[in-house]
Amino acid sequence: MKGRSVLPLREGVSPAHAPLLRLLAEGRGAELSPDPVAFPHRYPDPRDAEAAAFLAASFAFGGVLQIRRFLSRLFDLLSPSPYAALTAAKPVGRRPVAGLSHRFISSEGVYRFLRCVRAGYIEHGSLERLYVAGMEGDAPDLRRDLARFLGSLRDRWGEDLGRERDFLFPRPERGSACKRHNLFLRWVVRGPDGIDLGLWRAVSPRDLIVPLDTHMARLGSDLGLTRRKTPDWRMAEEITGSLRLACPEDPVKFDYPLTRLGILGVCTASRRGVCGHCPVAPLCSRRSRIPR
Repeated sequence: MKGRSVLPLREGVSPAHAPLLRLLAEGRGAELSPDPVAFPHRYPDPRDAEAAAFLAASFAFGGVLQIRRFLSRLFDLLSPSPYAALTAAKPVGRRPVAGLSHRFISSEGVYRFLRCVRAGYIEHGSLERLYVAGMEGDAPDLRRDLARFLGSLRDRWGEDLGRERDFLFPRPERGSACKRHNLFLRWVVRGPDGIDLGLWRAVSPRDLIVPLDTHMARLGSDLGLTRRKTPDWRMAEEITGSLRLACPEDPVKFDYPLTRLGILGVCTASRRGVCGHCPVAPLCSRRSRIPR
């Protein structure tokens, strides 16, 4: 921020962290609906929950109602067990998926996506083991490891529909913030805490990167969490680094309550009067710019 840094990026813990801790204590946005994380919470079997988490996170783009409608249809198709449907001897074919599209992802793209995920399950038994296979004994490096994980799935796509392929399996090594896949990792690595699922042990919460959506990018700037202007992987890393000052072991725990401020309309970024209800208003540079 020009002339101002609310949460210093490379200094010790600041008293300014108190509003973030207050945000957590107040439990803003604890209700799961309409968040897509509600879908994997439907399944008590960890194998189903892992599969549902990857599917739900991968298609978590667009309007909230649009996402819910698509995911409801997708999970109806894979009912009652997403894991069993993906690993069955007879896989889900093109005909059942016909007509199942989401924004610019065609029904053929949905079919190919499911085929890629199925191949990962058939070869490794779980997505966690697929992720671990890409680590190859190296020290954890989330950007590198996520790139290998997504690359191993993307390589199974086939010809054509390159735009859909690259959107569903983006490339963090080329700068993509990979919002939806960092969201998936947050769900399966953190917790269980009523929101995130805590399914994986291969990744530590301290190594996660925030899922950078439009709400987090705006709040990151307004709260002094980042000085960058481009919403890319480096911005996500910078915001995470700032949050790590408040909680080194679990910096991404702030992601859900922060982004829900925007999703639930607590933070409108335009109207005076709502700031008094926002726990992080004392940190916000935008508050002084809202017309009186």
